Amino acid sequence: MRERMSRGKRTDNDEGEFGLEHADGMWGCKHPRNWAEKRSNELDNYYDITGTDMGIETMFSEEELKQVIELCEHMVGLDNQKPYSRVYHRHGKAFYKAYRNYYTDGISGNPLLDKLCGVLGIMRKEQGRIGTLYALSQYGLEWLGRRLQIIIKNVRD
Repeated sequence: MRERMSRGKRTDNDEGEFGLEHADGMWGCKHPRNWAEKRSNELDNYYDITGTDMGIETMFSEEELKQVIELCEHMVGLDNQKPYSRVYHRHGKAFYKAYRNYYTDGISGNPLLDKLCGVLGIMRKEQGRIGTLYALSQYGLEWLGRRLQIIIKNVRD
């Protein structure tokens, strides 16, 4: 009843309970390996991003998270008089090219931004003689962009 594959070609009846049965007797998937690996990597990246976002949301209360996002917007220059005046749109997506990527605070630093520094690699911190300098990493720019639904390009790009 069941047709066999000839020379690597498959028919609609080749799929059994374990997937496809190839001409050499091996069982497998009907998709090419690179297709399956690409989907697997996309899923891994999605879980990584979701885990990062959830981790940051659980670290802060709602008020603290709003303050952190406002500080990060200020850090990249998105807090102009007109909201998002430097944001441009292409192909249905919003883009922003940051003209700066730093924030300075007093010597003691900012306790909210200190939480983001070491744990997830979102931000880096440099302690100076007269203040503390904070800057978002590329991962931090991606996180802020996801929160604001904007693709943020780095100053150096």
